[in-house]
Amino acid sequence: MLTGDDSQKEDWKRYDWEFHLALIEACGSRNLPSLHAVLFDKYLRYQVLVLTNRGQAAVQEHKEMFDAALARDIDGAARSLQSHIEGGLEHTLAAF
Repeated sequence: MLTGDDSQKEDWKRYDWEFHLALIEACGSRNLPSLHAVLFDKYLRYQVLVLTNRGQAAVQEHKEMFDAALARDIDGAARSLQSHIEGGLEHTLAAF
């Protein structure tokens, strides 16, 4: 996806979903995974409409979330997630 090849877009969406779900499931909440599913589905609908990828910024945000989760850095993970969500939203809105 970073090189502009979107032929693997379905794989990317699945991997992105699985990454976020793995982080959410680790928190132990029974309700959060279902809430995430609803929000993620709605977000993907808009992301598919704009047909663009956020590129390296999204990759870096995922790395920061991953590193924070491994370090058990709750505050860092929350900051990274907030940045990721806001960046995705800004990207999508700018494309409209």
